[in-house]
Amino acid sequence: MLKIAWILPVGTKAFNNRISGLIKKIKRPDVDPEVTNLSSKLPTDLEYHFYEHLVLGDLLRKIAEYEQRNFSAAVIGCFYDGGLREARELVRMPVIGEGESTMHLAASLGHRFSIIAGRRKWIPKFEDNARVYGLEGKLASCREVGYSIKRILTDRSGYLRAVKKVAKLAIQLDRAEVLALSEEASFDLEEIRSLQRDLGVPILDPGVVAWKFAEMIGDMYQTMEISHSKIAEYESPKRPYKF
Repeated sequence: MLKIAWILPVGTKAFNNRISGLIKKIKRPDVDPEVTNLSSKLPTDLEYHFYEHLVLGDLLRKIAEYEQRNFSAAVIGCFYDGGLREARELVRMPVIGEGESTMHLAASLGHRFSIIAGRRKWIPKFEDNARVYGLEGKLASCREVGYSIKRILTDRSGYLRAVKKVAKLAIQLDRAEVLALSEEASFDLEEIRSLQRDLGVPILDPGVVAWKFAEMIGDMYQTMEISHSKIAEYESPKRPYKF
C-alpha cells in the first residue's frame, strides 16, 4: 500500500472529516491515507502570516514523524503553502503544497488561469507564490469573493453563488481559461462539474489536485526514489536541531 499523509496545519479537527470524505472519493484503492491536524493550542486558521509562523514547528515535527513511519508522501493542506520549503529541507520524502501543485496544473490546462480567493487579505501571498513558482506570466488574476474560512463553512450556497459570479468576471475581463479555487473541498465534486459545464472552463479543487500529485510522486518515490532535489534550495541542514 502507498501511505500518504494529509496534514491540516491548524489546531482543530473541524476540517478533518471534510478532507477525509474528499480523499475517500478520489483516492486509488491501493492508497492508505491518514488525515491529521496540529496541536489544539495552535490557531484554527491561517488567515494571517503570523499564524503561519506559530504552526511551523509543529507542522515540521509531524512531517518528520511521517517520514520515520515510512510514508511515501505528505500533503500540507493549505493553499498558502506555508512551511513547504522548510519541510523539503528537513525530509527526503516528497512533500506536496496545495498552491504549488494546483497552479502548475492550472498553467498546463490553459494559456492563463485565475485564482478565486476567499478574502482580499489572501491575494498578496497567492501572487507572491505564483512569482516564486515561475508562473507570474500565466496568472490572469486573483479575485476575491469576500468569504472567510468560517463563512465558507457556514454558508456554502452563498459561497457557491459568489464564486460563480466572480469566476465569470475572471473569464470575461481577465481572459482566464482555467480557474483554481483557494479552498479545498468547498463544494461536492458534482457541484464543481456543474459549475464547469456552466462556465465552460476547468475548475480545480486544490484538495483533489494536491492529493493526485501526492499519489503520482509517492509512486515515483517508491519505485525510483525520485523526490525534490537536495543539491541547492532543499539541501538539508548539516546539523539539524532536534524538536
